[in-house]
Amino acid sequence: MPSRSVNPQVIGQLALKLSSLPEEDVQLVAEFVGHLEEKRPAGPVRSLSAMELREEARKRARLLRDVPREQLIARFLEVGEQIRQDAMAKGTSFDGDWTGD
Repeated sequence: MPSRSVNPQVIGQLALKLSSLPEEDVQLVAEFVGHLEEKRPAGPVRSLSAMELREEARKRARLLRDVPREQLIARFLEVGEQIRQDAMAKGTSFDGDWTGD
């Protein structure tokens, strides 16, 4: 859980709202909170230096050295599609061709 403090009044308002929800909705809220916790890093994220980034790229390249090119391309396309779908869901992209400026 983050160390930053949350306004106690906000916590109280949330508790009151949660107490008025049906049991199945409270379970959904709990699952959503769990999902948010998973998406957030536990501690501060440290940026890697250029040297560290190169070394990490080399390590990953060595791991993929024996993977057939066709598998790498398929995985690349799959990840690209996942990124596109996430962007569309967030509203930061659109589906279809760009029509111009």
